[in-house]
Amino acid sequence: MHSESEGEQEEERLNECLVRFEHMLAHDDQYYFDVADLEELIEHYMERLDFDKAWKVLELASNQHPHSSEFELKRADILGLKGDYEGAMKSINLLEAIMPNNPEMLIIKGSILSKLGKHEQAVEIYNRALETAEHKNDVRLLLSYEYQSLGDQLEALSQLKMGLKDTPSDQGLIYEISFLFDMMGDSESAIDYFTKYLDDNPYEYNAWYNLATFYIKERDFEQAIWALEFTLAVSEKHMMAQQEIGDCFLELEKWDKAEEHFNEVLTIDEENADALIGIAECSEGREDFDLAFERYKEIADSDAFHAEAWYGMAVVREKQERYDECLPYIEKALEIDATDPEYWNFLADLKEQNGEFEEAIEALEKATSINPEDVRFWVSKAVLIFYHIDEELGTEVLMEALKVSPENAELHYRESGLLLASGQVSEALHFLQNGLELDYDKHLLLFEQFPEAIHIPRVMDLIQIYGQ
Repeated sequence: MHSESEGEQEEERLNECLVRFEHMLAHDDQYYFDVADLEELIEHYMERLDFDKAWKVLELASNQHPHSSEFELKRADILGLKGDYEGAMKSINLLEAIMPNNPEMLIIKGSILSKLGKHEQAVEIYNRALETAEHKNDVRLLLSYEYQSLGDQLEALSQLKMGLKDTPSDQGLIYEISFLFDMMGDSESAIDYFTKYLDDNPYEYNAWYNLATFYIKERDFEQAIWALEFTLAVSEKHMMAQQEIGDCFLELEKWDKAEEHFNEVLTIDEENADALIGIAECSEGREDFDLAFERYKEIADSDAFHAEAWYGMAVVREKQERYDECLPYIEKALEIDATDPEYWNFLADLKEQNGEFEEAIEALEKATSINPEDVRFWVSKAVLIFYHIDEELGTEVLMEALKVSPENAELHYRESGLLLASGQVSEALHFLQNGLELDYDKHLLLFEQFPEAIHIPRVMDLIQIYGQ
């Protein structure tokens, strides 16, 4: 209660200072402010990115308190934020002569060096700041960013881990560690790290939630649900955990369980669009297509710009084999959101069914440009071109895809299949061998692409050699 009262008094004092300062500017007067008041005014304007006002306060401060090193620090900070790095460094050099180990000064200097692209020097300065800084995790976070800029992701991660070890409940560090693991694409290490962390800190619900997200990336939905249930055990109103559990049960095709959790989301947020979509997907999964369509339609009626609802209606009508009704819905979805490659892929399927191969290829080109790493779109485009436009162009499409994902075994098998279909056996064997070396277990994709391959002795011999 006492601290709350103090907070109110500080806010009231700041407001009084703001009124006095704004009145002074408006009437071109001169009022006296003490050092603490001026510092608060500068912070207030800087937090709102009003650097012009912050600078005016600084000029007043310099006149009224010319010997305060604190205002020289503010000068360096403001100049750095405004992009005047030369001016900022002049102030820093003055300060460094009298307070060489001041952590705030060192942090400002490090940030300027970082903005100038001098990341190694910034690391050196931040390490100096770390020795005396009160809030060491703030400095470790800055160090992590510098190491990321230098391409040293492991050291960047190490800095964050050290920070979380010192202060295990730092939610910002939990988020940053998760983000960095995700950026590195290392879900297995993330799972190992958060599992060990939670052994010592079992009540950190954000860590449970982040652990679940990495299980989801690994498509281990059972383990993800386990982690999400712990999230809810610690934070029962964690809406995203409820939503993610529902999504996991969708992936596991446990429609009733999924709908149960989506309904839990609606008890927290009765108009939550993701939960409503999830419930519609449950009806779709049960093959209750009429109900699924109605549920998608209700969402679209409530929000005409909900692209996923329009897409859902298109998908349901396709499953009902009411193909003539699909096109308006998918076109509406694309009108709202042309950045979802699945919508373009669906449109391509419709166009292909209607024999509109050029339009189908154009739609798939959109899909590949949005998500070039999804091999499905490349394969579909290649097959369409191969069988309906030009065989050589079809094989060239997969060659283009291999430039994007050279280690993807499926692309090598698909290319091998198309080359065999065009009678280029020697070239096909080269790609088949690549696929076998990358992932032998996926070799059945070759026969999916070109079933007659089973009758070609050289193909079967090569597969047998790698299968031993």
